[in-house]
Amino acid sequence: MGLESSAIATAIQAVRALVTVYDGYEKGRFMKSDEAVRSEIQRRCEMLIRHAEKLEQDAHRRQHRNSRMACAQVIETLESFNREAQFSTSANHISKHKGIGKLKSSSVRKLVDHDSKSLQSLVEATRKANEVAEALSDLPEQEGLALISQFEQKINRARNHFLERNMFIDGLTTR
Repeated sequence: MGLESSAIATAIQAVRALVTVYDGYEKGRFMKSDEAVRSEIQRRCEMLIRHAEKLEQDAHRRQHRNSRMACAQVIETLESFNREAQFSTSANHISKHKGIGKLKSSSVRKLVDHDSKSLQSLVEATRKANEVAEALSDLPEQEGLALISQFEQKINRARNHFLERNMFIDGLTTR
């Protein structure tokens, strides 16, 4: 009986957390939920910039000029992504964006799922950064460049995914 009641309690907590997320998007608190997502993306971008700066320093120390330049490009991409999250369509409290606050429940559900996937893709990019950092010291420059390119590709995928969120805010739920 104790096991069943703890499972039920866990399920209730999960439902409450999910309802809270949806409520944030539905009940006039869209801006707070939106700001939280964008802040988390900015935080993760800053973290990835630190990873890329470390990779850039390591490449410089090993005199791998092309790897260093590739890392500099990754940093530029991350800084652009960070700015896009900061100044996205819904970033302003007096936003003129027509879709804000008028989302249907199916659109809200899709937006929540989309935001979750955007954050998850940044987690995957962080894992790739750690993978690159571990492998880079033992590899010749050409192989290192391939890994850095894969890292940048993960970032670009996350960035493009995030930029699609305005489609959900506009009420367009199909690609």
